[in-house]
Amino acid sequence: MKVMKRSPVLATALVLVVSGACGAKDETKPGELAAVAPTEFGGERPVTLRLPDAFDPSVSHPLLVMVHGFQSSGLVEETYLKLSATASERGYLYLTPDGTFNEDGARYWNDWPGGHGGSTVDDVGYLAKLIADVRAAYNVDPKRIGIIGHSNGGAMTHRLACELSGELAAVAVFAGYMPVDVASICKPTSPLHVLQLHGDMDPAVPYEASESSLGARGCVAYWAKHDGCTGTEERPPLDLVANLAGAETTVLEHNGCTAASADLWTMVGAGHVPGFSPNFAKNLFDYFDAHTK
Repeated sequence: MKVMKRSPVLATALVLVVSGACGAKDETKPGELAAVAPTEFGGERPVTLRLPDAFDPSVSHPLLVMVHGFQSSGLVEETYLKLSATASERGYLYLTPDGTFNEDGARYWNDWPGGHGGSTVDDVGYLAKLIADVRAAYNVDPKRIGIIGHSNGGAMTHRLACELSGELAAVAVFAGYMPVDVASICKPTSPLHVLQLHGDMDPAVPYEASESSLGARGCVAYWAKHDGCTGTEERPPLDLVANLAGAETTVLEHNGCTAASADLWTMVGAGHVPGFSPNFAKNLFDYFDAHTK
């Protein structure tokens, strides 16, 4: 995958796994003159757009945005999840943006209202503009825009699904949460494919529901209700985690949905930062390819 030079990134998390300004808008039609279109977006929080090796400006491409976890960064999360190679193979434009720093110097996303010390950072606006700017400069298939988020980034992804449902096709939430009062603050306007991927032994963002969180099953149930799903079906398990024997990930799909879907992949025996096998990227992009058409 072609990657242009980007600004230095502080890697403050996932240490157990890994040790500009926005370009001027091109006035041509999306995709034309892509060779001279900007590759850096995000303004004061610059992020480099990764183009697939076989990039063709004459055809529309899917777009994937990866939203990192608390204390992490786009660079560190990509080093952990290793999605860029598969993104390139599948023809995706790929963004790995960074959150902002809190008063303790930890990078974060302002996911749900009232959290993070009452933060006023507009991360929904930042990420929405990031997507809009890439669409203005490149030939992006509007029906194939997806987001994957981990932990704090997963909670941020749920919020983006709430507020940008009309702009997105599918989201994958890895160890993210929704608050119990989500119905009062989440007002999606369009059907949306949602995948929740969660380890049932996660100590940081518990799999089970609590007084403050819906839990993994509750998150999926919320989106299944929004999508008008009427039933569930167990699919064959997946082998995603390298240090767990066999196919450890159960797959629960909601069916009978009106125009979208809600799925739960439970990594049995996995924690918050499992060591993934190469199957993870393959199966994740299989999901996006199947649900963004």
